[in-house]
Amino acid sequence: MTQPQPRIPIPLGPTSDRYRGPILLASGHRPFFLLAALYAALAVPMWLLAWRGILPLTSTWHGHEMVFGFAIAAIAGFLLAAVPKWTNAQPLRGPRVALLVALWLVGRAAMWLHGAAWLDLLFLPTLAALLAEPILRARNRRNYGVPAMLMALWLLDVLFQYGSPSLALRVAAYVVTTLIALIAGRIVPTFTRNALKMAGDPAHDCHTPRWLDALAVPAVLAVAATELVLPMSQASGVAALLAAVVLGARMAGWRTWQTRRLPIVWILHVGYAFVPLGLALKAVADLGGPIGTFAALHALTAGAMGVMILAVASRAALGHAGLPLVVTRPTIAAYVLVILGALLRVAVAHPHAVLLAGVLWSAGYALFSWVYWPILTLPRVDGQPG
Repeated sequence: MTQPQPRIPIPLGPTSDRYRGPILLASGHRPFFLLAALYAALAVPMWLLAWRGILPLTSTWHGHEMVFGFAIAAIAGFLLAAVPKWTNAQPLRGPRVALLVALWLVGRAAMWLHGAAWLDLLFLPTLAALLAEPILRARNRRNYGVPAMLMALWLLDVLFQYGSPSLALRVAAYVVTTLIALIAGRIVPTFTRNALKMAGDPAHDCHTPRWLDALAVPAVLAVAATELVLPMSQASGVAALLAAVVLGARMAGWRTWQTRRLPIVWILHVGYAFVPLGLALKAVADLGGPIGTFAALHALTAGAMGVMILAVASRAALGHAGLPLVVTRPTIAAYVLVILGALLRVAVAHPHAVLLAGVLWSAGYALFSWVYWPILTLPRVDGQPG
C-alpha cells in the first residue's frame, strides 16, 4: 500500500469561512475520532484488569463505556462531519466543538469516579440539539430520525443511571445497530460502486432492492423495541431472526467478494456483516439455542460497532484531510487486529480467549490512534477548511 502523500499546506485566499482556531477543533470528526480510538485503546485494558480483580470497575461500567463512551464519541465524529454535507450548512467548529468535547470528558470522569451520574447525561441532548438545528432548518426529512435516535440513546442512558443498567445497555446496543444499518445502507454500496469503477471493473454497479432498504431500519428498531418490552424472550428472538434475514439479504447485491483487494472498502463490508451475524446469534439465544446472550451482544458491539467505526473513521479522516483514499499497512494491521479480537470474543468464552480478544481489539485501536494522530491533528493538505 502506498503511503499518504506529504502534507504541503496550500494558502487560502481571503474568505469569511476561514477558520483560525485550534486545528483540532476545526471539525468535529477530528477530536471525536481520536477520543473514540484512544478510549477504546485505554478502556478495554482497564476492564481486563478489573475483570482480573485488580481494578474496582464493574461489568456494567464496561458495557456503558463501550456504548455511551466509545461508540457515541465515534458517532458524534461522523455526524458532525456528515450533517453539514447533508444539509449544505457550515460545520460546527471552535467553541461549540470544544463544548461537546468537554461534556464528553466530564461524562467519562463521572463514570470513572462513580459519582454525579447526571453529568454523563449532558452530552447526548447537546449533540442532538446542535445537529437537529441544521437538519430542521434545511427540512432534511431524510435525516429527521438521526437526532431522534440520539435522544432515544439519551433516554436509555437515563434508564441505565436510574433504572435497569443491563436492560438499558442491551437496548442501546440495538439502537446503535440501527444507526449502523441506516448509515451503512447509504455508504457501503456507494463507496463500493465508486471504488470498483475506479479499479476498472466493467460491472461495478451495486444494488439493493428498495423494499429491503425500506425494511432494514424498521427491522432493527423492532428488535430494540421488543427487547425493551419483552427482553430475551421468544418475541425478541423472532424479531431478531427477521431482522437478520433482512439485513443479510440487503447485502447480497453489494459485490463484497470483488472488494477483496481494496482494504478501505472490504473493511466496511466486514463491519456491516457483523450486524446480521449478531442479530442471528441473538435469535438463536432467545429461541433457546446453544448460544449465550453475550456472544450476540459482542457480535454487535466489539464486532459491528468496533469494526464499522474503524472502517468509517479511517476513510473519513483521509477524505477530510484531503488525502488519497488509500490505507497504509499499519492501518490494515489495525483492521485485522480488531476483526480477530471481535471474532475471538464472540466465538470462545474461555477466560484466556476473552483476555486475548481484548488485547487484540484494543491493540488495533492503539495502532489506529498512532497512524491517524497526524492526519487528525494537522491541517488539510489542500488548504481547505475542516
